[in-house]
Amino acid sequence: MTRSHKNAPIPKTARLLLPGRFAPLAARTRHALPFVFLTLAVIILFSPSCKDRPQASGEAPGSAPGSATSSAAAASAGSNPASPPLSAEFPSGKPYFVRVPPPEDWRRLSKPPLTFDKARKWGPAYELRHTDLSRLDLTAHGQDLLNVYFDTETNWPAALPAGFDPAKILELNRNPGLGIRELHARGVTGKGVSVAVVDTPILLDHVEYADRLRFYGEANVLGKSANFHGALVTSILAGRTCGVAPEAELYYVGSHNYEVDSDEGSGGPNATHYAKAVEELIEVNARLPREQRIRVISISAGCGPENIGYKAMNKAVRKAAKAGIFVVAGNIAVDYEPGFWFWGLYRASMDDPDDPSAYRAFSWKEWVSQVAGRDGFEKFYEKRLKRAGTGAGEGPGAGAPEFLLVPEGPKTVAGAAERDGYGFYQMGGWSSVLPYIAGLYALACQVKPDITPEGFWRAALATGDPMPVKADWATYAGKVVNPARLIESLR
Repeated sequence: MTRSHKNAPIPKTARLLLPGRFAPLAARTRHALPFVFLTLAVIILFSPSCKDRPQASGEAPGSAPGSATSSAAAASAGSNPASPPLSAEFPSGKPYFVRVPPPEDWRRLSKPPLTFDKARKWGPAYELRHTDLSRLDLTAHGQDLLNVYFDTETNWPAALPAGFDPAKILELNRNPGLGIRELHARGVTGKGVSVAVVDTPILLDHVEYADRLRFYGEANVLGKSANFHGALVTSILAGRTCGVAPEAELYYVGSHNYEVDSDEGSGGPNATHYAKAVEELIEVNARLPREQRIRVISISAGCGPENIGYKAMNKAVRKAAKAGIFVVAGNIAVDYEPGFWFWGLYRASMDDPDDPSAYRAFSWKEWVSQVAGRDGFEKFYEKRLKRAGTGAGEGPGAGAPEFLLVPEGPKTVAGAAERDGYGFYQMGGWSSVLPYIAGLYALACQVKPDITPEGFWRAALATGDPMPVKADWATYAGKVVNPARLIESLR
């Protein structure tokens, strides 16, 4: 499965998971060119449990969250990398959690920097999450602050550069953009639709989604803590204030798509684990009443023939499709004919998320570099795109593929350290695009319950606004998704 990389080696305990998870992330604004590649690191640390956190299914009242007082909790806390068999009591009308992941622990990374230049960095970007900057003079760092990641735990000094307002940035970028909130105001919220995510462990009690989290299972986690990436994906898909489908019911399997070892952190990519997670959700789905069954699974990852588990993942996706579940992952461009091709859009962090003219499409190099990595997914993707046709009489494809253009960033999303914490990410890679698409499909399912993935994609392209995108070898037609027009066309 593709994962992120950066120029410096990533420690085993800090590897990421996707096309764009977060492979070099393009963090740029209208006035900050050329773009720079950024990457984030997964912080896999531990912190003490809180007494008011949720309990794993079957835990005795008052027991430590995640303690092995039930078969579910015991199996997930030990050496078994998969969730235990579903209880015969599932579904019971109550949330079902096999384990309660502990929060991310930022304590080892929270030492205040002596100067701004000494702050943590990934590539050229400043990583300011959970950082105390209160004693620093940042007034001369206005340009640097265009290239930062921060959160609600960042402690800012009283004086900041003109035009840089962290609170306003956090609030503005909760908006999914392109008129999604207008649909919410009209009652199109994903209500009555069940969605699922396969991603890193999350805080089960975060205010952004806890009220609708119905199931939490695990595959290949081995007791690791909650992680920001799963929180980002969940927020974009189904977050209460950040999400495309804020009233959808949520099912989740925490997983890593690489070999996890409790002593050494992680090993090489292995799509088999995500295939097992999809199989687990298919089993969960089969137990649900028909009206509550899962319609879409969001997986911010992709895999090619070079990956271990490629065939297993394809088999799981086909099995999900037979069960009526649309698996939205990096491979949707090649899993369907003629291919569900998509491309990311960016804008400046203070631009209006609802204004289509604020968005720009990434260049081909920027876009495909977000999935570049050691497993060759970017080469597989490019080869399949060329094979799909260029519109110039080349290749077996009937004409050129048409791309659906979807906002990638910037985004404000739930964090993984505090149940009411949020983080700001200038760009999120393909990891941000895929849950947006999954959320749109959930909205489509609400207004047209018999919608199919093929029908949804055709309608999204037919109702989108033209914006061509250029690869190194051809220019392709692109359509900026128009959510309001899409939903209206389905009524």
